[in-house]
Amino acid sequence: MSSKKISQKRAEKEREDNRVLNRIYYVFLLGLAAECFLFLVYRGYSWGTVQSMLVWHKILVALTWLGLAALVGGAAVAVWKKEDRKLRTIMTWTAGAGAFFFVSGWMVTHFFTNAFGTVAMCILVAVLAVLALIYFLYQHECTLSTAMLGGAMFSVWLRGATAQSDMWRIPVIVGCVLVAAALAAVIYLADKARKDGGKLWGLRVFSVECDYRILYAALAVAAVGVLLAAVLPMIAYYLMWALGVALFAELVYYTTKLM
Repeated sequence: MSSKKISQKRAEKEREDNRVLNRIYYVFLLGLAAECFLFLVYRGYSWGTVQSMLVWHKILVALTWLGLAALVGGAAVAVWKKEDRKLRTIMTWTAGAGAFFFVSGWMVTHFFTNAFGTVAMCILVAVLAVLALIYFLYQHECTLSTAMLGGAMFSVWLRGATAQSDMWRIPVIVGCVLVAAALAAVIYLADKARKDGGKLWGLRVFSVECDYRILYAALAVAAVGVLLAAVLPMIAYYLMWALGVALFAELVYYTTKLM
């Protein structure tokens, strides 16, 4: 191989590394900005004075509807002008910002008691930021496995926490069954992508070197954990530990693949 080709490959690798670092930087800044906004909402709306609560309520309602408009409009233009890469990127960011303001505004105003909506949004933003970082740093299949195992851990915890609740026990059991069904659907789609070389409906969703055994194992463990929690809530604590160990092992595996 000539020195010119080696230099070109090295330059291309450096450009790709810089793009990844820029994306990580943007994700960090956006997550920080979202958390700062939610902190202001927490201080001024959830635990503020009556006057500040009324002002923030008007602001949040307006942001909810503006966010919905930005989400729908941005997504529509991004799909319509998908050949224009620059415009598509701008509209995708617009739709993402709209989704944040729509969901956060609706959550905060509809779940006001004990600032439940604000706290839930703070947690959700942090989780999504971590998943975005994993998406940019690791293979796409790692992001899927991490999201499914993390979601299964939350479902198991929720089942254990509401085991004695007359109000929430049945809805949570139904939710666990639906989560398990969704995981089964994800396994089916993953197998469909495997048969097409990692592509689903023409779009690449998994890397070429994806180890589907690890992916299937992670999804299966998540589904079994959720179903066991639905039937035997008394072992939810131990199931959370088992899912946590599986999540840690999965992240270690994908980290070693990067080395």
